Amino acid sequence: MKITLSARAAIIGLFLTALLAGAAQAEIPDTFTNLKIFPKDIGKRHLMGAMRDFSISLGVRCTHCHVQKTPGDFDSIDWASDNLEYKEVARGMMAMVRKINSEQLPNATGKQGAKVKCITCHRGLEDPRTLEMVLLDTIEKDGADVGIARYGELSDEYYGSGSYDFSPSTLTSVAEVLAQSHGDLESAVKVLNLAVETNPDDMPSHLMRSQVMIIHGDKEGALASAHEVLRIEPDNQVAQKIIEQLEN
Repeated sequence: MKITLSARAAIIGLFLTALLAGAAQAEIPDTFTNLKIFPKDIGKRHLMGAMRDFSISLGVRCTHCHVQKTPGDFDSIDWASDNLEYKEVARGMMAMVRKINSEQLPNATGKQGAKVKCITCHRGLEDPRTLEMVLLDTIEKDGADVGIARYGELSDEYYGSGSYDFSPSTLTSVAEVLAQSHGDLESAVKVLNLAVETNPDDMPSHLMRSQVMIIHGDKEGALASAHEVLRIEPDNQVAQKIIEQLEN
């Protein structure tokens, strides 16, 4: 069953609220030490709300940034410790967001009130790279077959959540980079095969597949894709020209 990003956030939020309302309440102090970004007099409710937002935005738990002395024991978390690198990364990100919202966005837009949050970029992911970037990196490192398998894994886990863009334009963009920038026509064709398989009525996917197949030397495949373009868009002049050239 696919779970939307809002539903995922609600589930995580309820879990964290219940968790923090129970045994954790006894361990979280009313005043805090080692605060470097948050106001030193911040209240418990506001600090816990901010932490909950971080957890939802990145899809992580408290122990992503905070040292847990005994695995699985929430009460053993040392909230003040700086021994985990991610805590310092989080501080840097908070300072960056503060500067964007207080200076850069108002200066760029001429308006007050526009704001970004952690979820703006992270979209529920610890690693905020786009699907296009993930696929290109995977294909460059391990090949197109592994990249396509990775697409399937991410689709099974995140489709409909908003974490990744699974629209056909992502796959055509990956194929374009592979063909034009990397000169890897074989991988580009494999990605476009996936594009038309998952989006059989997407005209641009069929058209790009036809064009790449021409360069790759697959005349029959190029013709078949061009005819698929005309099935979807009968007046497409590019596909008509491809068919005319390849059949003569």
